[in-house]
Amino acid sequence: MLTPRPSPALPMPLLQRRTIRVLVAAQLLGALGLAAGGTAGALLAERLTGGAAAAGLPLSLLVLGSGVGAVAVARVMRDHGRRVGLAAAYLAGTAGAALVVAAAGWESWPLLLAGSLLLGGGNAAVMLARYAAADLASHRGRAISTVVTAASVGAVAGPNLLGPAGPLAEGVGLPAPTGLFLLAIPAFAAAAVVLLAFLRPDPLQVAAATARSTGQPAAAGRGELAVLLGDRHIRLALLVLAVANLTMVGVMAVAPVHLHHHGAAMGTIGLIVGAHIAAMYLPSPVTGWLADAFGARVVAGVGGLLLLAAGAAAAVAGSSRVGVVVSLLLLGVGWNAGLIGGSALLRDAPVSPSLRTRAEGLGELGMGAAAAVGGGGAGLLLAGGGFGLLGLVAAAPCLLLLAAVAVGARRQAEPSAAGGPVVTEGSGGGRRGHGRP
Repeated sequence: MLTPRPSPALPMPLLQRRTIRVLVAAQLLGALGLAAGGTAGALLAERLTGGAAAAGLPLSLLVLGSGVGAVAVARVMRDHGRRVGLAAAYLAGTAGAALVVAAAGWESWPLLLAGSLLLGGGNAAVMLARYAAADLASHRGRAISTVVTAASVGAVAGPNLLGPAGPLAEGVGLPAPTGLFLLAIPAFAAAAVVLLAFLRPDPLQVAAATARSTGQPAAAGRGELAVLLGDRHIRLALLVLAVANLTMVGVMAVAPVHLHHHGAAMGTIGLIVGAHIAAMYLPSPVTGWLADAFGARVVAGVGGLLLLAAGAAAAVAGSSRVGVVVSLLLLGVGWNAGLIGGSALLRDAPVSPSLRTRAEGLGELGMGAAAAVGGGGAGLLLAGGGFGLLGLVAAAPCLLLLAAVAVGARRQAEPSAAGGPVVTEGSGGGRRGHGRP
């Protein structure tokens, strides 16, 4: 159990700014490493297996490893704080990247899958950092979006290194797609060092100490899962995060293979995937502001609509490179809105800081499991029915997301219509009165 520590001498705004700076530095490095699994993994899988059917498996295992790893990391953070948990996740990603390099050298398909699973640790660290940014924040949506935006620099630069990194890998006798994994090893390791050295005092420990001093409830012992799933904001947040990842990964996992089959060169593929990843992260300042101003549920609903449009664009794209690009751009912005909206809903649930880490782990587990299904089935859908069928199947869950958001909005409006108390959404899409002043 996390032991609350006394609040630091620094004023809270100064401590929050310093925490954000450290997290941003780690995000720049960690997101650079993530580009390997998202871009090069599919190409390496196709090379090792000789077909497109298994091309989505490395990414699906990466996100599954991210989800399972996030649950373990959440437990570590609950006991030892954000600093130790996030650094441990980055070190797991470092080991995963090294295994993938070994798999390429030995032409081992099972070792590639094992490395992709461990590589998910790096993804878990990049994703969970957004909650660390919100621990001490007064404007949670904007704090989350700042850290997500920071990840965009490395995430966008990474795929565009696919072409230049190829000769680096070939120079040591490895396939060209392995170059990004060679870059991921030092990137993940450096992110871990930054967090271990500079994320002091730990923001989660400070938040726990502040919660105790203000009389907020402590974490439940038994029945934690029931407490979390009993909150409708958490249930909606879990659905939003899972559907956003299911749709995004389902299309993105095999898009490089689809483009390659229709004549796109490695550098072109890297450029297109880089634009998609830019769309995933760069809108974060806007979606974060919208979550603070209009509520996380509104942002989540916008994300569902954009993801639905992305699936429709993929369904009619065919071999058109422009159509694929449009689909990937819509997919990226829709995923961003779903991530920011779902994260703000989850972060603002009225539970203690130590119990909230378990909710965060559940959110990442749901994202990982959904993406594993999407990525695992994407190759089969591409091989059996083409990119159009894949787009239709990926868009279908968005209808469920939109229905859940609409039901939640109606329930929120009912007390107002009946003359009862109105619960408004404020910082981070949460209820006013539960956030930090």
